[in-house]
Amino acid sequence: MRARRHPALERRRLDVGACTVVVRGTFHRGLPPVVLVHGIGMSGAYFLRLADVLAATHDVYALDLPGYGAAPRPDRPLTVPELGRVVAGAVGELGLQAPVVLGHSMGCQIVVDTVKDHPGLCAGYVLVGPTVDDSARTLLRQAWRLLRDSLREPPRTNAVVVREYLRMGPLRYLRTARHMLRDRIEQDIRACTPPGLVVRGTRDPIARRDWVRRLARAAPDARLVEIPGAPHNVQHTGPRELAAACAPFLAACRPGARPGSPS
Repeated sequence: MRARRHPALERRRLDVGACTVVVRGTFHRGLPPVVLVHGIGMSGAYFLRLADVLAATHDVYALDLPGYGAAPRPDRPLTVPELGRVVAGAVGELGLQAPVVLGHSMGCQIVVDTVKDHPGLCAGYVLVGPTVDDSARTLLRQAWRLLRDSLREPPRTNAVVVREYLRMGPLRYLRTARHMLRDRIEQDIRACTPPGLVVRGTRDPIARRDWVRRLARAAPDARLVEIPGAPHNVQHTGPRELAAACAPFLAACRPGARPGSPS
């Protein structure tokens, strides 16, 4: 039997300052909100399978940040802090109250900047497969890990990744990668006071276990959860497993619940 699908996400364009963000959302204000933030070269499209699962219990919004996916390109690639301000602006434009923000890969760096620079904006944050490992802060090392991960991902996931990378273009990707490599998430996370959850797949060569453990420990209030057998793009390859791993944390972040990390 095929799983029941939830109502299709509605697509809207938001003006956030001088930039435009494309949002796919449920716009179900009676449910606790979750905002999904993609990584380098990607878009909200690779969150659609996860959004479909989360929509059973949450008001879900998958963003295309400026220059990604269907969102118009600014004159230059935005830095990680600039993208963090765009995410905060999108939360404000959507009128969301205390959402949980979930980032994947470089999206984790963007989420950390969002949380750090906008106290009180979010009820909590989730980092899935966070970059950049401070022992591999070069383009060559990241490319090698990305290649290794591609051998562990199913063809349909690799197809989404390749399509989105080509859509962004190699030059813009490389310019954005420079911003990604300069960012220091392990320092910025120390100023993230809301509860956090750090998630990795056990077969993720990009977000290695020692790295994510140190990252979680650097945060004022964060826990680490691992998903057995999952590669880097677990939000696409194992959306139900990821949603289940996040469920206790998301429940603790609901209005009226006692804030805190999952047990």
